Amino acid sequence: MSNTASTTDSILEFMSFRLNRLCEMTKSSASGFYEREFGIGLRELRVLRFAGLEPGLTLTRLIELVLLEKTVTSKLVTALAKRGLLRREVGEADARQLNLYLTAAGEALVAQTYQRGDMLEKMFLSVLTEAEVQTLDRCIDKLTVALIEHQQSADAPG
Repeated sequence: MSNTASTTDSILEFMSFRLNRLCEMTKSSASGFYEREFGIGLRELRVLRFAGLEPGLTLTRLIELVLLEKTVTSKLVTALAKRGLLRREVGEADARQLNLYLTAAGEALVAQTYQRGDMLEKMFLSVLTEAEVQTLDRCIDKLTVALIEHQQSADAPG
C-alpha cells in the first residue's frame, strides 16, 4: 500500500503533469470566461486568432498551430464559417486547399477578446512578481526550444 502511495506522489511531482494540470485549469477558466462574455469557446477563439494572424492560412497550417486533430479543427472551421466569423476560399495555387480569412464580424470579435484576454492574463499572473514572470517566460522558452530540438534530432534520418 505504501508503494502505491509513493508512486502516486511521484506522479504528481512530474513537471509535465504539473504543467499539463496548470494548462488545463487555465484553459478551462479562460474558456468559461470567453463563453460567458462572448459566446465562444477557447478552441474556436484560437482558430479565429490564428486566422487573423495569418490571413489566408490553410487548414493544414491551422492544424499545426492550434494543436488539435484534423477532424476537430475542420468542424470548428465549419461552425465558425456558419456563424459568419470565418470565410473559406478555394486556394488560387491549389484548388484542393482552402484558405481561411476572418470576416469583419470575426475581426471585431477577435479585437474584443484580445482586450479582455490581456486583462485575464494580468489577473492570472498577478500572484507573481515581475521578476518571476520574466523567469517563467525564459524557462518556458528554454524548455520549448530544447523539446523542439530533441524532436527534430529524433525525427532526423540517421
